[in-house]
Amino acid sequence: MKLQVCAKTDIGLSRNNNEDRYFVDKQRGLFIVADGMGGHTAGEVASQIAVETICHVLHTVDKTNPQQQLKQAVTEANLAVRQAAKVNPSLHGMGTTLSIILLHQQQGYLAHVGDSRIYRLHNQKLQQLSDDHSLVGEQLRQGTITPEQAKSSSLGNILLQAIGLSPQLDIYQDKISLAPADQFLLCSDGLTDLVSDTEIEKHLRQTGTIDLRCDALINAALAAGGKDNITAILLQIEQLDEE
Repeated sequence: MKLQVCAKTDIGLSRNNNEDRYFVDKQRGLFIVADGMGGHTAGEVASQIAVETICHVLHTVDKTNPQQQLKQAVTEANLAVRQAAKVNPSLHGMGTTLSIILLHQQQGYLAHVGDSRIYRLHNQKLQQLSDDHSLVGEQLRQGTITPEQAKSSSLGNILLQAIGLSPQLDIYQDKISLAPADQFLLCSDGLTDLVSDTEIEKHLRQTGTIDLRCDALINAALAAGGKDNITAILLQIEQLDEE
């Protein structure tokens, strides 16, 4: 499989540290974004532990059942973050979002917890593949608020699920068929809180290098205020392996 990939993170304009972590491995087809939360330094610890645990479990891809292996990796990341908080009181209450794509044999395997997001641009149309595990996201799914109301809601930072916060997880998982020219975006809410899906689609549809498109996304969030850490992994399928 031939890919183009660009990954960038920015501390933003209001934060003193960057609690986002990302991981890119083209050889394994593994891409991860984690947005940490918690007290002083705890968020960055949670996101780092989660990413390292995922990479350890997925060191070798289980060709017979990648989806089950992904579920195991996320479950172990949750346990690892909770254990670290248990042994170190200063890390109590830390957690992180986790968004993962594993590309394998013309399929994309997704796993997701929290309110970071996974998008696909397919046939020049943007689609959000992941669900937001947030109170506002649930209100949208139930139809009790409109998308316009969601943008201005004061409840936007309330997560219903995150790695490390609960022993039980309802992990969002999916498997999608890959197509040449597909673009996938994994990003933290430092991007999506400030840049609309319409604007994201516009940037992904631009000509030019993948680095320029990724830069444009980060810069759009900074221009809109950059109130949080901003992380984006952008990948484009150039060519699929023959089956």
